[in-house]
Amino acid sequence: MSRSRHLGKIRKRLEDVKSQWVRPARADFSDNESARLATDALLDGGPEAYWRVLSQEGEVDFLSSVEAQYIQAQAWERPCPPDTLGGAETGPKGLDSSSLQSGTYFPVASEGSELALLHSWASAEKPYLKEKSSATVYFQTDKHNNIRDLIRRCITRTSQVLVILMDVFTDVEIFCDILEAANKRGVFVCVLLDQGGVKLFQEMCDKVQISDSHLKNISIRSVEGEVYCAKSGKKFAGQIREKFIISDWRFLCGHVHRNILSKFTGQAVEPFDEEFRHLYASSKPVMGLKSPRLVAPVPTAAAPANGRLSSSSGSASDRTSSNPFSGLSAGSHPLPESKQNKTKTKQQ
Repeated sequence: MSRSRHLGKIRKRLEDVKSQWVRPARADFSDNESARLATDALLDGGPEAYWRVLSQEGEVDFLSSVEAQYIQAQAWERPCPPDTLGGAETGPKGLDSSSLQSGTYFPVASEGSELALLHSWASAEKPYLKEKSSATVYFQTDKHNNIRDLIRRCITRTSQVLVILMDVFTDVEIFCDILEAANKRGVFVCVLLDQGGVKLFQEMCDKVQISDSHLKNISIRSVEGEVYCAKSGKKFAGQIREKFIISDWRFLCGHVHRNILSKFTGQAVEPFDEEFRHLYASSKPVMGLKSPRLVAPVPTAAAPANGRLSSSSGSASDRTSSNPFSGLSAGSHPLPESKQNKTKTKQQ
């Protein structure tokens, strides 16, 4: 008579859901210790060690081939901080699951998460809180609202601050829109890229011969995802897959995917704002400005009585208060400031 075999958490649940005789159990959201041990083994000893621990733990192969390859390719070794390890001694690098306890998974907070430069930014006024909250969804199948054109229109109408979070950025035409906003209209631009996408961005810059001298008002920075730290000290960082744009701290086009774009205004912008601040705190400079001040640039002209930031007392503030998704048809461009001033003079 064979002894009962230990089943891992995922394997047991799979067997339960396959059986018509087992009653549904209460949802269990606790950590999977077997998965942690197997991931540690993959980091330390490769696929063979991973499979060995899965067999010992009675667990299924829970990683896709792409995920397993990514973990191995991104692994590096650096001692975890003592406080992160919770006082536990660093265990041996042996891969027997019995030698490793439940303290083997350590999601490490990014270094420098409370940088001093964020103090003034965090306490700055949040203009979007004064706007009416709304949400609009655009689909690629709607031929009247091309998603790429909507993004470009948002960038074109920005007059003060533009923040962008992307995993991969290789669109030269949109990059031209950003360069024009920064160099021609004085818009401060901060772009956060996933660390894995930096090489592709730099390749794009090399192809079109863009260097730091062209990024006088632009900060390009990189950020990595959450860090997994095994008990042995080996780590790997996840990826940033978020994509969103905040224009003038007021209007947001977020969740930018191939087939859908969501636009939020008002209080709905705040979670994205806070997420960008959090990621910026752990980012590193790549190109352009090294330590920018992430608040709206000080206007060159006198500020209006209501204290709203603007680059002039007229056209710039009008552009800031208007919806960047309206007033421009796809492919159109705003009038140059000189022509706008002439138009206003005639109206007066």
